Amino acid sequence: MYTVGIRISAVFRCLYTFSIGKCRFCYGKYTFTYSRSKRKIVYNFKCRNGDKAETVKYIFEQYAIGVYVKDIIKALTVKGIYNRGKPFARNTVYNILKNEKYAGIYRYNGEVFTNIYPQIVPQETYDIVRKKIDSNHYGKRSTEVVYLLRHKMKCGYCGSPVSAECGTAKNGERKRYYKCLGRKNGNGCKKSQARKEVLENYVLENIITQLSNNMDYIVSELMTMQEDYIKANSALTRLVKEQRATENSINNIMTAIENGGTSNTAMKRLRELEEKNAELEKQIRIEQSHSAFKLDRKEIADFYKFALEQEPKMLINLLVKEIQLFDDKMIIVYNTPRTISLDESQGFSFYTDNVPYPIYIQNVKQPRMIDFQLIMRI
Repeated sequence: MYTVGIRISAVFRCLYTFSIGKCRFCYGKYTFTYSRSKRKIVYNFKCRNGDKAETVKYIFEQYAIGVYVKDIIKALTVKGIYNRGKPFARNTVYNILKNEKYAGIYRYNGEVFTNIYPQIVPQETYDIVRKKIDSNHYGKRSTEVVYLLRHKMKCGYCGSPVSAECGTAKNGERKRYYKCLGRKNGNGCKKSQARKEVLENYVLENIITQLSNNMDYIVSELMTMQEDYIKANSALTRLVKEQRATENSINNIMTAIENGGTSNTAMKRLRELEEKNAELEKQIRIEQSHSAFKLDRKEIADFYKFALEQEPKMLINLLVKEIQLFDDKMIIVYNTPRTISLDESQGFSFYTDNVPYPIYIQNVKQPRMIDFQLIMRI
């Protein structure tokens, strides 16, 4: 009896593995955003509070840029996005972030399959999130002092990260700075350290002022770039045309079969075309998820207005992609709303000017103001 049970189990595993290889889902629990259609896993686009796939992408993208889980939940709640009628629980968000099915990966019996779950999150974003989660697993983040610009800033001279530094003055007062890691590790960089409070106040004040003053220009430029991207999305157009041609070929073979023209060659070709059509459908879904969610002017403006209303740490996490720091210049690169993605060649500057920066000298109470060039770009 025991031997029979083992054999049945082995047969079942073989059949299950065969079904997976054919892109078929046999049994099991579906994850958030997915549902079943004709024995295949598909996007569950429709839900009470908006697009679930977009919600998952938003959670991954926000965590990847440094937003804390509690702040992600707060932002989702403000947008009216809930899980089963209630605000997302922290464990639910962490389970989503750790689930590699959203990157299109499914594991069974020691094998890896990429044809079961449609990919929602780009692999690069998933890798960043996974690295953060794995590193946070081994120790808790210190909450004694919050460095607003941690993980956002790099040295403009050598490209090394600019990290937190702390020292004690002769009078026992604790002094906190931002310092180039390259210089600290002896790579020859001459970038001077910057006082924490001074640098953070300078960045916050200028972000709030200049982003508010240039909001209309930023929104107009992003609207134009969004339209250009959608028009230029030739990949989606090509995939749709190829799918139509494949479906026409399938229909022609089916017509021939119905008229009595069956052969092994025709049946083999039919199976090949059906597999190709399934793969094209998957690629079309991915391209549509990148370009179908078009934002209007109000939604783009609301993204920046919402960020400007948050507490400093979340404001920086939402708005700032990167800060390049020099001794006489600073370049602040901003994030864009989650459905608008720009590479380096597509970005644009919206503010360039000299904004005096305070330099504090030891034993001198009043700071010395120096000429400091401030550049802001999207």
